[in-house]
Amino acid sequence: MSNLEPAIADTSSSPWRLAILLAGLAALGLFASVHWLLVVLFFLFMIFMHELGHFLTARWTGMKVVEFFLGFGPRLWSFRRGETTYGIKAIPAGAYVRIIGMNNMDFVAPEDEHLSYRVKSFPRKLLVVSAGSLMHFLMAVVLLFVVFFVYGAPTDSGRWTVSAVSESSAAAAAGVELGDEIVAIDGVEVRDFNHFGDLVTVRGGEVVDVVIRRGEVFMSEQVTLGSRLSSAGATSISGLFPGDRILAVDGQEVFGWDGFLEALDGRVGVPLAITVDPPNGADAVVVNGAVVSELLPREVATRGFFGVVPRPYRESVGLFGSAVDAVSEFVAFTRAFVVGMVDLVSGGGLQSFVAETLTGDYGGAAQGVASGEAGSGIATRSTADANRIISIYGAADLATQIFGESGEGLLRFFALINVSIGLINLLPLPPLDGGHAAVAVYERVRSIGGRNYQVDYAKVLPLVYGVVVVLLLFGLLAVFRDIVDPLNF
Repeated sequence: MSNLEPAIADTSSSPWRLAILLAGLAALGLFASVHWLLVVLFFLFMIFMHELGHFLTARWTGMKVVEFFLGFGPRLWSFRRGETTYGIKAIPAGAYVRIIGMNNMDFVAPEDEHLSYRVKSFPRKLLVVSAGSLMHFLMAVVLLFVVFFVYGAPTDSGRWTVSAVSESSAAAAAGVELGDEIVAIDGVEVRDFNHFGDLVTVRGGEVVDVVIRRGEVFMSEQVTLGSRLSSAGATSISGLFPGDRILAVDGQEVFGWDGFLEALDGRVGVPLAITVDPPNGADAVVVNGAVVSELLPREVATRGFFGVVPRPYRESVGLFGSAVDAVSEFVAFTRAFVVGMVDLVSGGGLQSFVAETLTGDYGGAAQGVASGEAGSGIATRSTADANRIISIYGAADLATQIFGESGEGLLRFFALINVSIGLINLLPLPPLDGGHAAVAVYERVRSIGGRNYQVDYAKVLPLVYGVVVVLLLFGLLAVFRDIVDPLNF
């Protein structure tokens, strides 16, 4: 919904323009990937549903809607039904519905004044301007319902199965497959994934017996556990970070710290090309000019690494249970996003994001520690992502990565995107929906006592333009950052 669209819109329409747009979408699927095409179509659907919320509530509350368009700029294709023109415009960067009389500057024919937004009651105004965000929240709950209904809910038993296996890892060597359960390590029964991590962490480089359950079959395999660098190990090798797994030295493949020391052959202080597997899911990278400053013992330099990603064991919860769990998860997502936004603003995250993006300093040496694969302490390659604003492009890029890895993860990600967009739209800043709501609240308060007060929108316009400029600047910075420093799933 927007009151910034011109009152008289472009009425030209061409099927050729629409054909060009459709050809562009087809080219996206052909030259990028089908995943990219499907993600873009979902984002367009999400935008459409947002505006559909405004449209339906406006019609239901007796307001006149004269336009409902996907996109901005030149009109590609349109048709008219009743009092409303529907169509598609050339720039797929959003959508809008045009409701007459959104403010005192909007000319309305006298015979239509009773159908304008500005003469409706406060509850009706509030419903219409918040309907876009409510639609996002509804989509989030529906997506989460599908997650719980299709995949089930995690149990309290602590049981988990393998959802991914790292290449060239102990798990791969043991023949672990998706859906397997790790039952025991070195004769110790595994209680839960954290316990499994504790068992693996202290056994890096050791030969252990692993008991695997596949369906009703139990198998025992003997493997040598791999290792990732601890903070001390990363400090002893320039250019490497905690959590890195060393794969090769000057092109010679290695396994574990002992294999690394053997390939190193005493070359302390000599620049080397070390291939590592980062902990954040990114592709392997070659660190040229890495220098070992100190030879540390294995138990100090590394932490054990098995090479699996867990999925909590799930059980069916039915229709009612899925609905309850979906609402509960939606509340958790909302709380987490609000807390994150407050921390971002009050904790200096916005300033850090701008400074890092403009200077190209995306975090330097890793400092923070996060829980990682097999419970090992792993630091991210950059701590800057904690203060990161993600653009629509960045979100779509992440979605395409998740698409090929986890259907459940993709649904949860789309739910989180809907929660985020819905809450951002409720910020009390014009021209966001929350800005319209703030104006409606202010008018209601000033109208107490029987007066019919209306805000002079000419005085609000400087704030509108200022907010638009700020949002555009942050949006462009976020897109640039997501291109030059992409996030990895």
